[in-house]
Amino acid sequence: MADVDHVRTIQDHYVFLVDSLDAKYSGLVGELYGADVLSKEESESVSCEVLSFRRNEKLLSMLSRKTMRQFDKFLDALDSTGQQHIRNRIAGRQS
Repeated sequence: MADVDHVRTIQDHYVFLVDSLDAKYSGLVGELYGADVLSKEESESVSCEVLSFRRNEKLLSMLSRKTMRQFDKFLDALDSTGQQHIRNRIAGRQS
């Protein structure tokens, strides 16, 4: 996959991701910080959003500026935070 493919994946599944991601209660932001995908400032910026869709919009905006390798870590973080169904859908996997 080329480095821009993950941006296309985010664009193609944007509404689904904004509606479905659990960035607050699942520990996803912490996982991404621990995996060096998000900086401390980025993780705090996402976490301080009150509304879940705004939190998800901010997270997706940040992810679209990351490398493909960092996006792969995001996919792994979905698995480790109990959001495999989201990874399966955006990766085109069967559930």
